[in-house]
Amino acid sequence: MRRRILQICPHDSAPFGELCRRYTRAAAAIDVEITSIYLAPPQDQPLPYAHYLNIEDLSQTALLRKALGKYTAQVWDLVLCHRYRAYWAVARTPLARQRCVVLAHEFGLLRRWQRRLARRLFAARFKFAGVSAAVANELKRSVGSALVLPNVLDAQNDAQVLSRQQALQGLALEPGPFTIGWVGRLHYKKRPDVAIQAFQEFRQSCPGARLVMLGDGDLDQLRGAQQSADLSDVVVAGHVVGASQYFGAFDVLLHTAEYEPFGMVILEAMAAGVPVVTDKVAGPAAVLGDLGVYADRPTPEGFSSALLRAVAVDKEIYAAAARQRISDHFSVDALAQALHDCLEVAD
Repeated sequence: MRRRILQICPHDSAPFGELCRRYTRAAAAIDVEITSIYLAPPQDQPLPYAHYLNIEDLSQTALLRKALGKYTAQVWDLVLCHRYRAYWAVARTPLARQRCVVLAHEFGLLRRWQRRLARRLFAARFKFAGVSAAVANELKRSVGSALVLPNVLDAQNDAQVLSRQQALQGLALEPGPFTIGWVGRLHYKKRPDVAIQAFQEFRQSCPGARLVMLGDGDLDQLRGAQQSADLSDVVVAGHVVGASQYFGAFDVLLHTAEYEPFGMVILEAMAAGVPVVTDKVAGPAAVLGDLGVYADRPTPEGFSSALLRAVAVDKEIYAAAARQRISDHFSVDALAQALHDCLEVAD
């Protein structure tokens, strides 16, 4: 009989709509049927492969229990819970008596003592996985063991990276200058101010360069940098739909986040053949391996020095090595193997 997985996610907001589709493809590759459920209503148009419980307030335990009722009567080879909210919902239904794996996409899933207590009360049999070895290792300190189920790219179905000319046109940028990309929410944890200060330092050695920042958020996060820096060559483009398609406009991606459980933006830059400058923290290092251009310290001066080294990277050699690393570790086939291992452990 064909194996069946029930995957449950709180919502379909990016990146989870795409993530669950990739799990569907990975499951199909090992002849496993997967049913995808989102607890909340669709953010925009409902995804054709998914079911929605349409619960507006995900703290309503009774509503969640009732909405999950039609699935609790079925037998699943694995119930896969994405993030804590899905885990919290499943742990309070009869699904908790089946084989369940909780996938942590961030650090700190069980950091609070209340969550560790709730696990012992409601979900002692659950197994855990992290999107990177770093997240899995943190989980191990609380639960003893944890698998790794990495985020992946889907070369067959993901939007293709535009040519440099098309990407520049799409971002309304003039061709010519050496372009450093920075992608993420304008939030203090992503350290956009450090990116701007590093760029100002780098520009002294590379006049005419520009920094292009893609992402929404609070522009006040740039206030500290604005007080002391010339921002004439900094382009704040805001939120860009399908941003990874435009990575061909970048000569280098600068990634300054202080903590990162995985680094999807880094993986997308690798797929575009764009060298990545980052701090050697656990998530990015797990994605890049020896392909990263790492800052020797997480300061503007450290990132600026790494940017200078990134200028000399052979793009053709880098792109070929990046494609191979993605194929080996971060492809749908790689996820299919990890999912197979997860099913075996659940057994």
